[in-house]
Amino acid sequence: MKHAILERLLKDRAAKHAVVLVTELQSGAQALVYPQEVFGDLALDGDALLRIRQNLEADESGTVELGSKRLFLHVQNPPLRLVIIGAVHIAQALAPMAALAGYSTTIIDPRRAFATDARFPDVKLIGEWPDEAMATIRSTAAPPS
Repeated sequence: MKHAILERLLKDRAAKHAVVLVTELQSGAQALVYPQEVFGDLALDGDALLRIRQNLEADESGTVELGSKRLFLHVQNPPLRLVIIGAVHIAQALAPMAALAGYSTTIIDPRRAFATDARFPDVKLIGEWPDEAMATIRSTAAPPS
């Protein structure tokens, strides 16, 4: 893997951007395919890009044959988000289960007696009223592709 592709892929993963690492199996040439752009030294036509972006949207990695090219698609999607309203006893059980399933979990509750780091270790806590917090979450969400 070329250094430029690795650096960009690591930055994209840290920023939670959706991207597909495409590797041509015969030559080893690679590209990063995003919903709106392509980065790398692998030439891809419109049909290939359409198929790759479909895999990105479906969150499906795997090998595909497109024309004379055999490509491996490694989809890198950010984790799904789970927002729990209310830092109650059920949320205490649900948050760790969601983390095990790979979700990025956020708990919203303005009651600081319930929404504490001791009760919810390693979970993002928002101490606002749900309507205010959800407006903030929606405004910071990634735009749809």
